[in-house]
Amino acid sequence: MFNSTEITTTRCLLRKYEEADREEFADLFTDKEINRYMGGKVESRVEAYALFDKVFGIYNGGLLPRRFEIWAIRIGGCYAGHFELKQTDMTEEAELEIVYMLRKEHWGKGIMPEVIQEVRRYASESGMMLIATANPENKNSLRALQKAGAEPGTYYNHEDGSGLKIRLNPHKD
Repeated sequence: MFNSTEITTTRCLLRKYEEADREEFADLFTDKEINRYMGGKVESRVEAYALFDKVFGIYNGGLLPRRFEIWAIRIGGCYAGHFELKQTDMTEEAELEIVYMLRKEHWGKGIMPEVIQEVRRYASESGMMLIATANPENKNSLRALQKAGAEPGTYYNHEDGSGLKIRLNPHKD
């Protein structure tokens, strides 16, 4: 299911992608430093454009009945990053996995914990808990997850190496 709900935090707006986001999406997805720890790396702008087009297929129900939501992160009206909330092979029945990337100029400013906390609130409204999978070497992401209320992770093996499955505590008002 795709829900087009916009999510607002103190500093950010998460909204559906628009065609005007294509170039900045490609910049983000092809930046090797940003994508260092991501699976399914995008190596070229052509691949990034194809992935961007796939986003609109998902918006149109291309992955039903699997839940898969995708937002552009905007700060002050400018493109700042990417966020996904989805069912994956790592999620259990009442779990959704988060995947995110943030432009480098926003790193270390508490943006991602803020976004994760609001997405957690949104997911909890439908009875879902959040998980993240992370490379144990990705200290920045692990720190953001910890600030957002993550529990210590458990190791798993994946075809491209080992990782951590991290659960985020349910949102409590």
